[in-house]
Amino acid sequence: MGVEKLYESDSFLVVNKPFDMYINSDDENEKNTVTQHIALPDSHLSTSANPLHFVQRLDYSTSGVMCIAKTKSAAGRAGKLFERRLTRKYYLGVVRGHVMFDVADIEFDVGVDPLTASSSHRMVAKTSSASSALETRAAHTRLLALETGHYQREPVTVVLLKPITGRRHQLRVHCAATGHTLLGDYTYSDTVDSAPHRMFLHATRLVLPLESEPLDIQTPEPFFSDERFSSKYKSEKVLRKYRTKEDFNAACDIIDKTYEIGLKYRVFNCND
Repeated sequence: MGVEKLYESDSFLVVNKPFDMYINSDDENEKNTVTQHIALPDSHLSTSANPLHFVQRLDYSTSGVMCIAKTKSAAGRAGKLFERRLTRKYYLGVVRGHVMFDVADIEFDVGVDPLTASSSHRMVAKTSSASSALETRAAHTRLLALETGHYQREPVTVVLLKPITGRRHQLRVHCAATGHTLLGDYTYSDTVDSAPHRMFLHATRLVLPLESEPLDIQTPEPFFSDERFSSKYKSEKVLRKYRTKEDFNAACDIIDKTYEIGLKYRVFNCND
């Protein structure tokens, strides 16, 4: 599975990371990494920049837009935008069940799962004041429902996700905490959801408002072009269009707004 180049300049390389691929690895025998693909001499991704600086990271199971800085200076400029929460990231996901709202603000704190802290990187959401996590940090995700349907006759919802903060596994944990685990998320379904060929979370659009080189990079819709999904999916109701670039950006405009008349809102926090 190759790594598609979406954009390149003297300062940045932006790629479309496939699902089930590491960014890098300490194992010299592990060849299925973004770093290894870039290092191949005959690769269209080959660059003289060494080392590369990953200004954002995606989970092994997550696909989509990933920005890599070629210089320390570029990494510093991009890093400051992430630290100040001036970047905008939009993910397309498919979750189990039909959500009963249009827009949700998910504000559960996120921390390391105390039951697995010594053996994995599994996280947990603090869904009530009595929740026990080793240490939690504030986290905030916005969710916009796009389409309801059925995958292998089971109800699912296509959603747009916008992380306001950037905690480990935040989108996966927050979806699970609302009762709508991402389709194919083996870890946060408690190892139950293993049948789908992938986890359905894709970083579709990244906006970096750099002064000298503003970036707005977007991939095509990732799921319905794959017959392994489309042949098993039946649409029920399109709540808002999203499959073209223009329609997806219009959905992004909706999720960016604090409030829009006519939409059903829901807030999830530990005070529920």
